[in-house]
Amino acid sequence: MREPGNAIVAEAGIAHAVFDEAGDTGTGERASRFLVVAGIACRDLQPLRRAVLRARKSLRKPLRSLPELKASHTPPGVTAKLLARLAALDICIHAAVVDKHLVPRPQDPEDWYRESCAQVIAQALTQRRRLIVTLDRRYTGSTLADRLVDFIVARTAGPGTTLSFMHADSHQEKALQAADAVAWS
Repeated sequence: MREPGNAIVAEAGIAHAVFDEAGDTGTGERASRFLVVAGIACRDLQPLRRAVLRARKSLRKPLRSLPELKASHTPPGVTAKLLARLAALDICIHAAVVDKHLVPRPQDPEDWYRESCAQVIAQALTQRRRLIVTLDRRYTGSTLADRLVDFIVARTAGPGTTLSFMHADSHQEKALQAADAVAWS
């Protein structure tokens, strides 16, 4: 099965970008202080997928059966090796960090996430005007996912900009696991 978007990678100016978050949008006692949205922009997702698969091979056998390489639950040495592999690739890393103690709380805390996504995608668009964006499937319903995409497009789209969005499960899309490691780091 051919993956969406791979047939057009050879076209000049098109990049793929995968984004994930670390932290949460909560404000309670147990909430994280920081929300980080980070990701990777590159010409092709395949090198990211290979880096994740190689990192999985360094896991002990009981952990290899886990469906997803999650940086917060993975031994630090394995995550460090994955990050080193990513650093050797021809990629650009983009990130937005929200210190929830310093930024006024919005009426809808999800606005922190939406704004952070728009910021990192705007960063990526400074280098390539055409992006195929893969976001971790954060929302189970299409209404919130559509609201996120509409928010991002309203904040980032301009003349000559082309954005295409996909929402994927990180246990299926290995490149999102690489973005998870970057956001967690």
